[in-house]
Amino acid sequence: IDSDKNRFVMVTYAAVSFLFLGGLQVSFDYTLNAMVIFYTFTSSLESVRIMLAYHSVGDENQDDLMISSEIMLAKFNKYNGTNEIKPANVYEDLGRNLTIVTMVFITQVVLISFVCFDMRNSNVNNCLDGTKGCPVAGTLGSWLFFILGIFMALVFQLGPKTKFGESEQNPYYWLRLFLVLKKEETWISWNNDMKGIDEDNKLHAGDIRVWIRYFMSFLINGVGFHILVHALPLQVASQSSLTGVVFRAIGMMYLVDLDDTPGYTLTINDNIDGKTISKEEEHADEETSLI
Repeated sequence: IDSDKNRFVMVTYAAVSFLFLGGLQVSFDYTLNAMVIFYTFTSSLESVRIMLAYHSVGDENQDDLMISSEIMLAKFNKYNGTNEIKPANVYEDLGRNLTIVTMVFITQVVLISFVCFDMRNSNVNNCLDGTKGCPVAGTLGSWLFFILGIFMALVFQLGPKTKFGESEQNPYYWLRLFLVLKKEETWISWNNDMKGIDEDNKLHAGDIRVWIRYFMSFLINGVGFHILVHALPLQVASQSSLTGVVFRAIGMMYLVDLDDTPGYTLTINDNIDGKTISKEEEHADEETSLI
């Protein structure tokens, strides 16, 4: 799980990668399928932690909140101690119009699908010396590229890209937001610096609009990120030139960074200065930037 300690992540990732390296040399297709299934499963563990914590709360005071990870608890407390939350990507940014969010989501899904399709149909490549038909991860040069890919993937997971080991799924943010949805209604407000005005939107208990955004984030920053990062060694091993390694590494990481744009700072309020709205205004409000 991404929010575990860095040393543990490094050891487990390297160990699993070497196991898959051996499997690729025995049966490329079966091992590739096993990789996709395994990393889809591991990416869901963050969501399991969020759901367990979410369902452990029985009242609005959150006195009975239980979080299994000490690291996740410490980072969640930073979010829970203030009524302001800072989105890290377009899916978390409730002030961002759903149209652009959907466009980004579709683009990332299509491009990640292309990568998966390409991996499945690229079990041979050209060796560095120009020899054609070399099995991926089956020659010394390809094997060394695979090792290099493991190192590069660890840098992407634990380096500046993830703020030195923070989960790409940002479970603390989503847990804070989901606990807000336990209330009957909550106002989210933000300052739209492009329009130069303050905007707000009302969330209802269990608001489906937030869950849709979370599902998008899970598919991209959970499943997609894990598949791309953990498949990076295989992608690097399939290259036939040093420049190809550079392009492949940068290109794959760009796919998961496409949505990483800090959004508006969101302020959580029980009400907006005692504001009350009619059903017509409420309906119109729900059609604004949140969804």
